[in-house]
Amino acid sequence: MTLPKLLFELSGRTRLEMLHALETNAMTFTEIADQMEITSSEASRQIERLSGMDLIEKLASGSYAITPLGRLMLSFLPGIGFLCENSDYFLSHDTAGIPHELVMRFGDLSGARFTSGLIETLNLTQERMRNAKEYHCVMTDGVLCLMIPPIIEKIESGVTLRMIFPKMYWERFYPVAGEYGMTDEHLRAIGIRTLPSVPVCVGVTDSGCAFKLPDFDGEIDHSAMVVGNTPAFCRWCRDLYAYYWERASPV
Repeated sequence: MTLPKLLFELSGRTRLEMLHALETNAMTFTEIADQMEITSSEASRQIERLSGMDLIEKLASGSYAITPLGRLMLSFLPGIGFLCENSDYFLSHDTAGIPHELVMRFGDLSGARFTSGLIETLNLTQERMRNAKEYHCVMTDGVLCLMIPPIIEKIESGVTLRMIFPKMYWERFYPVAGEYGMTDEHLRAIGIRTLPSVPVCVGVTDSGCAFKLPDFDGEIDHSAMVVGNTPAFCRWCRDLYAYYWERASPV
């Protein structure tokens, strides 16, 4: 098997749908033809091609089933599908700040959605902050002053807060925060760390997660945000946050 040959075989919609169907249950020849809505001769041809790549196999019962190799191949496709469906975004945004091991897990993002527009992303950020009951962790290149009051409210209600800032921003944020009612006691209640620069923005809360990428000029694009609530997406965002938290310096 070669990669070009594999990609060629998986490029056929019928063969791909057949693989997904067999991922759940073994099926007879007739069941495959009926579910795919194809003729017997076409079903025979497609089965032969998938069998030739060892992606499906014929069982002793006469039914067909996906092979362990076929199941493994399918596990890589959600990430590719997510990139294809959102190709315009990834053509204009830099993923260099995402660790390679998380790029390889892009399939976890398949349940996410995009929010566009500065007002929309800001409103969603505020909503996630308001709805946080247990924890709210954020890595950002800056905090709007209007976010400081709800941050104080969450601190006083016992919500665990962690923040990662660019070092230069933190030096500006500290005096401004006091003007909006944030005391040293509030600041001590927040786990704050800094990086020389923030390559991506990511928010992790018990009410959902989100991230933003920079344009290729290096500036975070705050007008577009990837958001989601699925367990896989939230686990991916938590792992991204943890990656940078371990590398950031405590204030």
